[in-house]
Amino acid sequence: INAKINQSETCYSLQDNNVSFPVRVNAGFNIGGLSSSDAILKGLQNQGLLAISQDTSGWSRVNVLQLTEKGQDVSFWDKTKGVCVGHKAVDEVKVWTEPNDGGAQKMTQVTYTWKLDGIPGWVDKKAFAEVKGISEPQEARIMLVKTNKGWQAM
Repeated sequence: INAKINQSETCYSLQDNNVSFPVRVNAGFNIGGLSSSDAILKGLQNQGLLAISQDTSGWSRVNVLQLTEKGQDVSFWDKTKGVCVGHKAVDEVKVWTEPNDGGAQKMTQVTYTWKLDGIPGWVDKKAFAEVKGISEPQEARIMLVKTNKGWQAM
């Protein structure tokens, strides 16, 4: 399972991360600011690394991301990835189904919990509390198939 879920990091990324601040990003259609998917941005703001304001021009709303003085002293922005706060790792396997034959393959469904691992040292977990898996395990399910190299996640 880890081989599958460790592959991608939990990041906030722009189309082009080679940017200079301030940065203007589309705010979408959410009333009241940032969406829940922008939990990393909220964490950066909560930790005092980034100031986020809204700007309206015509019918479009944009968020303006500006480094704070504190944010200028912390290297959190990667010019290729954006801001990454870790990757998923299995916390606990809760339950699995008895392996059965799904045609020509043996399969099982696994329910597990995961947390973020590889969290950078500059991250204050309290400030990033809205990022899933940063402080509390999250439950997930995955199908595994038995191969000649052992069980592999689909």
